Amino acid sequence: MISTIRNAMKMATTDISIISNNIANSGSTGFKRSEGNFLHSYAEDIPIPRLNIGFGVVHEEPRRQDHKQGSLRVTNNSLDLAVNGSGMFMALKPDDGEVTFSRDGSYLIDSAGNLITTDNRRIIGAGGNPIVIPPSKLDASGNETLLDTIAISKAGVIRVAYGDGEIVDAGTVALANFANSGGLKPIGGSYFKATEKSGPPIIGIPTEQNFGEIVQGHLEMSNTNVTNELTKLMVSQQAFGASSRLLQSAVEAEKKLMG
Repeated sequence: MISTIRNAMKMATTDISIISNNIANSGSTGFKRSEGNFLHSYAEDIPIPRLNIGFGVVHEEPRRQDHKQGSLRVTNNSLDLAVNGSGMFMALKPDDGEVTFSRDGSYLIDSAGNLITTDNRRIIGAGGNPIVIPPSKLDASGNETLLDTIAISKAGVIRVAYGDGEIVDAGTVALANFANSGGLKPIGGSYFKATEKSGPPIIGIPTEQNFGEIVQGHLEMSNTNVTNELTKLMVSQQAFGASSRLLQSAVEAEKKLMG
């Protein structure tokens, strides 16, 4: 009895932690809220025929993700990108080169011309290669001319103009879809990685097949509804409080029996 009650308290604590994380990241770009998915736990060896003995619930991993579209905020920054529809940006971790996925499209260009995230992850383009936008080039006379403007179409095609008026194609932004996006594992910073439940990434180009379009000069906000999360938080806190009182009663009853 006591172990089952303690299990209920643990699950309520886990739910409170998940909801609190959703609320804390309600202002984070590209953040996707999580939901706790709880499953019933039964004994493997059934002592009574035709009867499952319950041991409470267990929390399913990874957390179930809600990948509904967040609202788009205008920034007018040419390197801020949002996906209107399905698809996630792909970026390479700087330490081990692992591919991560995100809806956060706030990007920069480093000194070498790499299109990178704010934490130095290189963005992957069509063909699987990182996107490079040279900050300068040599004109017809051999003089250095600087990058002037960057235009990114709905299809993810990047065209840059330099000071001498030349327009250069710098590649295409690639997107990834998953058979079960809810099975992606969050790894912090609005990033996710693929799991067995999500399936491998399906790579494509914006506006083609089932992929959404790129919206330049915009960022996707978190899809967390703070009011809904606060309501769920109160329910979880009440469940924890009820379990705590029940545990106290069970302990007192056991003391009386032992006494």
